[in-house]
Amino acid sequence: MENESIQENLKKRGFFKIIRHLWPNFLIFNSFAFTISALYINLLILSRIMWPGEALELHAPELGALAGSFSYMMAISGIIFGILADKFSRIKLMSLSSLIYGIGLFFNGFAPQGLGLATFAYFLVFNLIRGFASGGFFPLINSYSYDSTEEKERSQFFGILQALYQLFQILGMLLSTILFQNLFWREFFWIIGLVVIFFGLMILLRAKEPKRGAKHKELKEILIDDTIKYEYKLNWTTIKSTILRPTNLIAFFEGIFTTILIAVPDFLLIAYLQSEKHISAFATSIIMVGFGLPGGVIGSLAFAKLSDKLGNKDIRNRLYMIVFSAISIFIMFVLFFFIPMPILTEAEGLNLAVIFSFPVVWLAGIILFFGRGVLGLWSINQPPIIQAINLPEAQGSITSANQFLETIGQGTGTILAGALLFIFGGNYQITASITMSLGIIGGLLWLLATIWVKKDVERISEILKQRGIELTQKNNINSING
Repeated sequence: MENESIQENLKKRGFFKIIRHLWPNFLIFNSFAFTISALYINLLILSRIMWPGEALELHAPELGALAGSFSYMMAISGIIFGILADKFSRIKLMSLSSLIYGIGLFFNGFAPQGLGLATFAYFLVFNLIRGFASGGFFPLINSYSYDSTEEKERSQFFGILQALYQLFQILGMLLSTILFQNLFWREFFWIIGLVVIFFGLMILLRAKEPKRGAKHKELKEILIDDTIKYEYKLNWTTIKSTILRPTNLIAFFEGIFTTILIAVPDFLLIAYLQSEKHISAFATSIIMVGFGLPGGVIGSLAFAKLSDKLGNKDIRNRLYMIVFSAISIFIMFVLFFFIPMPILTEAEGLNLAVIFSFPVVWLAGIILFFGRGVLGLWSINQPPIIQAINLPEAQGSITSANQFLETIGQGTGTILAGALLFIFGGNYQITASITMSLGIIGGLLWLLATIWVKKDVERISEILKQRGIELTQKNNINSING
């Protein structure tokens, strides 16, 4: 039955039922996850592809700009896709964004090699195309999942989404390093690009559009009737009464800082291991798979259930978990850069036995395990909060507005990290301390939001109760006239 709740689905088949029920979301988000770290994990190799002959030279400002410009384009396009998501079919928009993303990957494989700024410019253009497409992913996922899952189960969906994101992100790191290191980087872009294009076509042909508002507790009983549709649109009155409220405003601004805290570790950590410690891209990916992957997957799945349990008792608990995540990420990843890691020769950096013979590498891996474990708390708890304090017709728009500022923060974080590395002569300790300190501001803003969040949730509930009455009365009048 199409309207069967996620809770009933979980009882029947659990994890796999959620994936089957919401598979378009997983396809587009995991395609993004699989490819997003190909840039970060291969920083030194990309430098050599663009500027050959500069063996250990890391063009940090240029590569930081490459990552940052992706985020800026993602921020701009997210606004467009978010508005469209509240008006048109989420499925068609998911398909379109996936097709564009796949095309951006495929044609990146034709980049000329070794031409310096010309090669950089070619990568930049298709990186911007992918950034435009990926801007639609999360607004569409948020809008689609809002109308496809029960409120009390949303953290489990986002927990599974985040766990699989970390799984595919790290698997993508591993595959890309193997291919890039063996000069098959073109094949990576060509093959993965074609796969993502196929996913876009499959979503268009096989996925089903959920009914707006059908899973909200105040509306789901009346909207079971297929003849009744939720057709409310945003207007200035509802914008003032719901969107321009304290929790939403805080969520807008905290994203600028929180995403710096989330985005910078991957960029700096990988650059640190490869250019400073001379650990190869493949060995770096093994460290990420061995420690980061278990931490990310276990943490996301475990915290998802805990988040739902605590969030159902009091939505402020979700805010506390985000604050805990921000503080923990700051401590663990700053600490990582102060561990006395050995400086290896290039030959030693290729030898896994040599790398893992140092106890300090295992200590760094343990820190990475716990850092990745708490990293997903923000992604698990922030979307259900945003969904709870906004109306059905605002889900795409509000997510895209948040994403705009979040990706601005993410892009600024990587650009700032690259610039600070250059300014401080490659000092990762100073760079990490400065950039990660900015991220703590996001956690403090969420702590401030605990003052207003319950009132903002109750306001949405009251509006939807009234609309449920209006839809029932309208249906009764139509039945009499009919």
